[in-house]
Amino acid sequence: MDLTSYLSKNIRFLRKSRQWSQEELARHLGIKRSNIAAYESKNVEPRLSLLLKMAKLFNVNMAEFIHKDISSVGRVQEPFEQSPESETPDRVEPVELPADLDETVLEEFVERSVSIRKMLEGFKIFYKFKKERQEKEGVANGKPNIDIDNFLNLIEHMLSLNEGVIELLEKAKKQQAI
Repeated sequence: MDLTSYLSKNIRFLRKSRQWSQEELARHLGIKRSNIAAYESKNVEPRLSLLLKMAKLFNVNMAEFIHKDISSVGRVQEPFEQSPESETPDRVEPVELPADLDETVLEEFVERSVSIRKMLEGFKIFYKFKKERQEKEGVANGKPNIDIDNFLNLIEHMLSLNEGVIELLEKAKKQQAI
């Protein structure tokens, strides 16, 4: 398995494809311009939470963002026509559901996603409470908190993908009923 990282090259390519300066990309991500310069010159790699934010901003697959030369793929032009603020388009292309799609499997997928969302929201509340308590007591240790923040961002991203699939399947189901 080839684990060559194209991250710095892809950050530069995607930024330039949007015709953004390093300063503009930094503003979209809420970081300093010097960080973007460091990422593009391979001096440093961004944290997981920032990688997720970049992948979402550029509308690219996380694995491809890191391990594929996106500039040579040639299929990344469509996402750049959308503004970064619009996460989902108003109009979704019709999708045909497979005839053998088991309705119970789909329902279980939806139920599990809803259950995971509820657990995540509950854990976020607990974690926020715990973090505030640690800060009051002056016992905060940065590394574990960063790991938990990254984990929460990853789960949030995965759930948003699940919810997108569910929405797409529900729209397809409605279209087939018409």
